[in-house]
Amino acid sequence: MPTYETTTRFTADLDRLTPEQRRRFRQTVSVFVDDLHTGTGFRASLRIKRVRCAPCGVYELT
Repeated sequence: MPTYETTTRFTADLDRLTPEQRRRFRQTVSVFVDDLHTGTGFRASLRIKRVRCAPCGVYELT
């Protein structure tokens, strides 16, 4: 089961989002989790890539 940690910077950035941006973020997280559960890879629209200089299992999406 994937886990996650949030940083102080992430929380501060999340708090600064407008309600519409926050809604879109939560929708994206839902799609991300759905893709994790199916195990068939991420849909291209998420634009997910592995962070090269980070420990194994760290990804980002834009």
